[in-house]
Amino acid sequence: MRLPGNFETFRRLFALRNYRFYIAGVAASNVGVWVQRVAIGWLTWQLTESTAWLGGIAIAEAAPMIVLGLIAGTVVDRMDNLRLLRITQAMALLYSAALAALTFSGAMTIWLLLAISILRGATMAFQRPSRMSLVFTLIGRELLPTGLALNSMVFNGSRFVGPAIGGAIIVVAGIGWAFVAAWVLFFLFTLALRRLSVPVAPRRPRGGSFAAESWEGVRYIAAHAGIRMQMVVLFATAFFARPLIDLFPGFAAQVFAGGPETLASLMSALGLGAMGGGLFLAGRRGGTRGMTAVTLGAMGAASLALLAFAATDALWLALPLAALLGMALIVLGIGNQTLIQSAVEPALRGRVISLYGTAARATPSVGALIIGGLAETVGLRLPVAVGALLCLAVWAWAWRRRRVYADNLEGGPAAGAAPFSHGDKAASLRRSR
Repeated sequence: MRLPGNFETFRRLFALRNYRFYIAGVAASNVGVWVQRVAIGWLTWQLTESTAWLGGIAIAEAAPMIVLGLIAGTVVDRMDNLRLLRITQAMALLYSAALAALTFSGAMTIWLLLAISILRGATMAFQRPSRMSLVFTLIGRELLPTGLALNSMVFNGSRFVGPAIGGAIIVVAGIGWAFVAAWVLFFLFTLALRRLSVPVAPRRPRGGSFAAESWEGVRYIAAHAGIRMQMVVLFATAFFARPLIDLFPGFAAQVFAGGPETLASLMSALGLGAMGGGLFLAGRRGGTRGMTAVTLGAMGAASLALLAFAATDALWLALPLAALLGMALIVLGIGNQTLIQSAVEPALRGRVISLYGTAARATPSVGALIIGGLAETVGLRLPVAVGALLCLAVWAWAWRRRRVYADNLEGGPAAGAAPFSHGDKAASLRRSR
């Protein structure tokens, strides 16, 4: 019996042995990420009671990703993705163990937490593009849109489960045991990676120096009309909208007068909404056709939800708004990644994905640092509201040009650029008028 729409593709995905192990490991790891994230956020608040430090810890993780993001994609294009992912996962186990040990011993300080966050950011600079590129290797172009939707559903399902688990562990047993739980979940992903058997891809010819190859990815994005627009949209929402997530501990304590259980409720509502967004895209027919308009529509919805969230101090209203924000952000995120991965030239996949991942993860932390710093003097709600209005302005600019960008994104690599080879000039790529 055939399943309707893209749900038939789910069956085909789970028929792949490698993908079954991968997605099971990713599910465990993602829950661990959110357990650890809630614990780090609350530990930061306990140590400092400062919204500026909430942003500071976020930027400490983001800074290495910004610095290393340009070269990380070139490393991914040159190395075996699975081997690189195993190395970075071993590093994740190391810093998770350090968080637990320092917290249990009472030796943790905000400066040690800052140093570990920098180490985590350096690891993620290489782990994120290697993981995203491995998905393409495991399932191929045909299954990619549904595979990305499923990966996002798993990730955002963990946003619902992880904070609830993390908040409960913190309340019942303390922050240290939340770090132990995260380590166990990361170890399960390590075991899953050991079960994967992926042929090593043939090494592609190198087109010059390491720096030159890294810069090619930047030139390609700048010259490709559709990918360039998607990156502008990504930067705007990452800088103005997504920092709210890093500032949730401050909202939980200052605006809603709660504790870790309030923080967990906000994070869980965000994840529940994101799950709904993933289900919406999983059941959507037509591949990439119309995805540009869907992505931009989600950006507008996220901006309005953010503005309403900043305007209220009632938790009962903030929770559904957080869910709506989560739904809009995940539709936007899946749409971004699907359109970019479908349009990019294969020879530059690692570099473009690395730059995409750097923007998606690092930019919110920069925004959180700035908004958190402003919140020290004017409160949390006003800077968040101003960010929502600026995000709406970028949405209005992009929406007017959506048809031009759709032509460059929804037809595959040939639609937005001429065939790429090393040494091609960026000016040869098609530009929007």
